[in-house]
Amino acid sequence: MQMRDVTDLLISRMPRENVELLRSLGELADRRGSSAFVVGGVVRDVFLNIPNEDLDVVVEEPAEEFAQAAADELGGAVKAHTRFGTAILVLPAGQKVDLATARSEAYERPGALPTVAPGGIRDDLRRRDFTINSMAVRINRRGFGTLLDLYSGSDDLRNGRLRVLTDKSFEDDPTRILRGVRFAARFGFEFDEKSERLLREAVREESLGTVSGERLMNEIVLILRDRRPWPPVSRLADLGVLTAIDGVWSVPWNLGRTFGQIDGLLSVEPRPGVVNSSDAWMVYFLAMLEPLPPVARARILDRLRAGKRLRGLEQHLETLETRSLRTLAAERELRRSEIYHAAAPIDPLALVLGMATRAGTRAAERIALYLGRLACVRISVTGDYLSGLGVPEGPAVGGILAAILDARLDGAARDEDEERALAERLAKNLDARNKS
Repeated sequence: MQMRDVTDLLISRMPRENVELLRSLGELADRRGSSAFVVGGVVRDVFLNIPNEDLDVVVEEPAEEFAQAAADELGGAVKAHTRFGTAILVLPAGQKVDLATARSEAYERPGALPTVAPGGIRDDLRRRDFTINSMAVRINRRGFGTLLDLYSGSDDLRNGRLRVLTDKSFEDDPTRILRGVRFAARFGFEFDEKSERLLREAVREESLGTVSGERLMNEIVLILRDRRPWPPVSRLADLGVLTAIDGVWSVPWNLGRTFGQIDGLLSVEPRPGVVNSSDAWMVYFLAMLEPLPPVARARILDRLRAGKRLRGLEQHLETLETRSLRTLAAERELRRSEIYHAAAPIDPLALVLGMATRAGTRAAERIALYLGRLACVRISVTGDYLSGLGVPEGPAVGGILAAILDARLDGAARDEDEERALAERLAKNLDARNKS
């Protein structure tokens, strides 16, 4: 166990307002006769000198009561989760503190969520996943800045080592397998020899089969949201984790290149087809499924209890592969309206993957044209305008609007005046046909 003063480290590597807030919370704990600690990832990142605005605080009393007392004293609002012994304190300046009651955990069976009970800070640190995440720093006035490092996590940080706390760590909670791979890739660390052996044993013994699909999916999403998702995905494949989730799920030799293409496409501003940054992980996930037959994709989505959006994207990917690409990859010259109608039914995320897997081809160039220019083309003529020209409600309105959009895409109607002139001609032709 290591205990030393790291106050200077906190002051030099944390925002000043966060340090002051920690001091205020520590003084509140003093007045309430309890102990308080900043814990976990933020302590780890202070040692690594990585910016981290999160504040995770453990108190040796009910967290919801402490959070309410802090809100009364400092202002702000509290959202408590009494069942889990946690609370979120949001202060007027926008600072957010995640508070938790110090607790112990026991696993009734592998893969199950743990049974928790109130405990002390040592109990709380003992239940954590890796030594680098099991450090705490006292924030009470007396002893402020004292590091509590029961498992030599600071030594492991210094040596670039990822180490579990107990021999049953991966058995108790197999999601730590995926979490460990994510941390190792993010920080450039390696599992120590014993931890990697325990990890591989847990994979071989099918420990992941005891974990719910939702929890596995959550860990995969966190991996794919990291700045560089390919290294951890490649490592998951090497360790047999993907195959443990589904027997046919593997990584083809060229998937790393596809991830690199996706990186390049999503780093462009504005992103293709206005792809939301919070959804970008889905493109990488689709890339992991793309080499598999549709039946295997569906099975994996079922196992991971994927949501409607992801299931819908898989259907869009299948439509792109089986229908749209026949047009988009054609050797003949295509009108812009043809490109538009082939690509428009497909979600932009699936189209980005289509570009990434077919880089340098006609299809990729046409998808890029659609996402970059054609998808945002709009016409000024509306259904109300056509009604004013005497066009009856129904399919005729849609047909004329589609014809005007095609004309705009293909350059036959270059501005609002030409769109309206075309609308008038089409309306007259329709009227003439109806009278004949």
